[in-house]
Amino acid sequence: MKKKYDDLDYREKVAIGAKRRKFRAIKRRLFIGGSVVGVLFIGFGSFALAKKLTEEPEEQEVAVVEQQETVALAEPETVEDDFSDVKIEVVINEPDPEEEAKKAEEEQKAEEARKAEEAKKAEEAKKAEEAKKAEEAKKAEEAKKAEEAKKAEEAKKAEELKKAEEAKKIEEAKKAEEEKKAEEAKKEEEAKKAEEAKLLEEQKLKEEEAKKAEEAKAAEANQADDNLKKVIDVSVFQGSIDWAQVAASGVDCAMIRVGIRKSTTGEILADANAKYNMQEAAKNGLKVGVYFFSTACNQDEAIEEANWVADYISGYSISMPVAFNCENYEKASSRQFNLTKDERSNIAMAFLGQVQSRGYTPMFYANRYEMLNDSKWNVSQIQQSYMVWMAWYSKDLSTLATGPNYSGKCSMWQYTDKATVPGVGKGVDMSVAYF
Repeated sequence: MKKKYDDLDYREKVAIGAKRRKFRAIKRRLFIGGSVVGVLFIGFGSFALAKKLTEEPEEQEVAVVEQQETVALAEPETVEDDFSDVKIEVVINEPDPEEEAKKAEEEQKAEEARKAEEAKKAEEAKKAEEAKKAEEAKKAEEAKKAEEAKKAEEAKKAEELKKAEEAKKIEEAKKAEEEKKAEEAKKEEEAKKAEEAKLLEEQKLKEEEAKKAEEAKAAEANQADDNLKKVIDVSVFQGSIDWAQVAASGVDCAMIRVGIRKSTTGEILADANAKYNMQEAAKNGLKVGVYFFSTACNQDEAIEEANWVADYISGYSISMPVAFNCENYEKASSRQFNLTKDERSNIAMAFLGQVQSRGYTPMFYANRYEMLNDSKWNVSQIQQSYMVWMAWYSKDLSTLATGPNYSGKCSMWQYTDKATVPGVGKGVDMSVAYF
C-alpha cells in the first residue's frame, strides 16, 4: 500500500526532499541549457543576417559609381571580419552548495516546524479528544452516579415506605392489642366493680343488720335494770348537743372531755365545748364527770395535767369520777413512744393520786386488750387504789347488767361507740356504771 507523505517518518521525508531538490536542479539545468542554445541560435542567425544586409548595399553603391564615373578605382582591400576575440560565455546558474544546504536546512526547519506544529496540533487534538472523552466519561460517570443515586433514592424511598408500612401495621397491631387489652381491662374493671358493688351491698346489708342488732342491744341495754347508770362520753367531735333531749332519753350520766395535751408539742389545750357540755348536762339533771387525754412523759407532767383539770372544773358540779385517758402511745409520732409500761403506769398513778388529792374521785380508762394480763399497763396495781373504766365492744351484751367477761375490777363498761341518743347528732360512746 502506498503511504501518504504525512505517514512517512523523518528519514523517508528527508530522502524524498533530496530527490525533489535533485529533480528541480536537473530541470533548472535543462531549462538553462535550452535557453543558451536558443540564445546561440538567435545570435548566429542575427549575425548572418546582418552580414548579408551589410554586403548588398556596398555592391549596389559600387555599381552606381561605376556607372556614373568611368574612372578606374583601385579595388578595395577586402577585410574579413575577425570574430576570434568574441567569446560567447554560457553561464549555467548552478545552485550554490551552501545556499542549497541553507535552503535544505531551512526547508528541514520549516518541515520540522510544520511537523512540530502538526505534532502540536495533533497533541492538542489528542488532548482535546482525551479531554472530550474524559468529559464524556465524566458525564457518563455523573449520569451513572445520578442514575445510581436515583435508584438508591428510589430504593431508600421504597425501603422507607416498606418500613412505614411495617410500622403502620405494627402500630395498628399495637393499637388493636391495646384496644383488646383495654376492652379486657374494661371488662375486668366492670366485673371488679360489679363484684365490689356486690360485696359492698353485702357489706351494707351486714352493717345494717349489725346496726340493727346493735340498736336492738342498745335498746335492750336501755331497757335494762333501772339501777344501771347509763353514761355517754362526749367531746367537741359530737358538735352542739341538746342536753334536754339526752336527759329525756333516759341517759343518767355524762363523761365530758375537758382537755388534752398535744402529742407533738406537749401543750395543754381545753376542749372547745367542755364548759358548755358541763353546764348544760348538769342543768338538765345529768350527773357529770370528766376525762383528760394525757400525753405526759413523766410524773411531773402528769401532776401538772391533774392540777390543770382540777382548776378547770372547780366552778362546775362534778359528781362523777375524773378519768385518766392515754392512747396512741405506741405511734412513732407520739412523745410517749419510748416510754416503758412501768413508766406509763407510774405516770397514770401520779395523775390519779393528784386528782384524789384535789378532792375528786379518780378513775383509770383503757381497753380490755391493754389490761388483760397487764399487757400494756400495770392494771393489777392501779385497780387496788383506783376505779377502772374499761372499753370493750362485745357482741354479747347478756352480761351488761353484771359486767363484762373480765377477771379484774371494772367500775364502768364502755360497750359501744355507736349508740344512738336523741340530742346527739352522731353516734356516741355508751357505758354502764356499776357504782
